[in-house]
Amino acid sequence: MQRQHRSFSKYDDLGAYHWASCERRSRSYEPATEARYTALVKRMGGATRILDVGCGDGYLMHLASQRCETVVGVDTDRTGVQIGARLLDDHVTCILGLASCYALPFANESFDIVVLADIIEHLDNPERCLAETRRVLVADGRSLVTTPKWLPGRMWDPEHHWKEYKPEELVELLERYFASVTLSFFISAAWWKVRRRLGKGFMRSFARHLYNPFIRENAEPEKSCHILAVCEQPLS
Repeated sequence: MQRQHRSFSKYDDLGAYHWASCERRSRSYEPATEARYTALVKRMGGATRILDVGCGDGYLMHLASQRCETVVGVDTDRTGVQIGARLLDDHVTCILGLASCYALPFANESFDIVVLADIIEHLDNPERCLAETRRVLVADGRSLVTTPKWLPGRMWDPEHHWKEYKPEELVELLERYFASVTLSFFISAAWWKVRRRLGKGFMRSFARHLYNPFIRENAEPEKSCHILAVCEQPLS
């Protein structure tokens, strides 16, 4: 029996929550979200054209626009795209639109980088999305994929996630579409336990005034909660 998932309504309920989550002065500041974007942005150097699949309210596009000539974002959530278009109105290099990751409205080899920032776990057909990602990448392009790491016994978000991946499962999937897949890990599991024990307020204050420990990357999946995959050499 197929699982039923609640419709994604965060933009209707919360507005531009990614912008608020990454603003350190915000009451909604979330160090883990900041860490995810930090991991992605530092790998965007040298790109001319970037596609953000599942761009939502456009915050990652805002960051990416400081590093490349053109940033395109697509999402199926109309409210998210509307919010993003408003907030990026003065970003002349940013273009947003409504589109599905299963049918990207772009020609072959249109982008240097395609980003899937915490998107793949929401997809009931990730293979179709990855086939489209591969199609729109240039021959020496790369895809950047982040996703929460599978935990035994429970899901991070059972209402909205179709599948949460073990590192080896993610590699097996991505290697069907890319010749080279390299994993890195971030959001320390030990610090996540501190966050749970002492609360979000403590974690926000610590990250604001000292440093954000979730940003530090490592090669040890057992010590981390999140995966970053750098996928290169799209297969024909």
